[in-house]
Amino acid sequence: MTETTSPPPATGEEFVPESSRTFRMARMLLLLSTARRQGRSIESLDRLAYYEFFADNPWVVVAGGSAADVADRDTLRLAGFSRTQLSYASTGQRFVSRRQRIRGDFAQLSAYGLAELAGRRFAITDRGEKICDELQSSYADGYRASADVVLRRLVRLPNRALEGQVEKWLGHSWLLLDLLDDVRDADVPALPVVDEATKAKTRLTEED
Repeated sequence: MTETTSPPPATGEEFVPESSRTFRMARMLLLLSTARRQGRSIESLDRLAYYEFFADNPWVVVAGGSAADVADRDTLRLAGFSRTQLSYASTGQRFVSRRQRIRGDFAQLSAYGLAELAGRRFAITDRGEKICDELQSSYADGYRASADVVLRRLVRLPNRALEGQVEKWLGHSWLLLDLLDDVRDADVPALPVVDEATKAKTRLTEED
């Protein structure tokens, strides 16, 4: 991926991955590549947002006490994921912020010919797969392992069950945040402009 879609941090500034569209798109390619390798379909934008977010925050998904949870936690530790790698913001807040960017990031990948919406499926293209093969780093390897765990667990869930699990993992607060975000994004009609002369005339009429 040679195109730069977000400016590099200024000298002395800390690099924040979530602020870099290039980083986010590369991470999404890793997820789509893992889904393709597993033969799993991603059939809605909401599901893409869920899978992408939880693959980067897998401890939320494997917090139970079953043998499968224990085995998957061991896999994540070996892949380099640590429980201490959590942002200062709550999980729900981070998810709402992340989901805001999903549509634009996927659209950019599509424009580059690296991903596509084939029917109802969000998928990586052959060109995207070649780019993804070049992403070789400890983070990329760890994210692939995490995406493998998350997709295996979540793709099989029907929509209602998945929504229930997401609410359980993120808490009720994220629903309010999501609702407020929708309200902020809504088009609100401008208030009519009333000049001072009109307002003075109106007050005199009311006084009469």
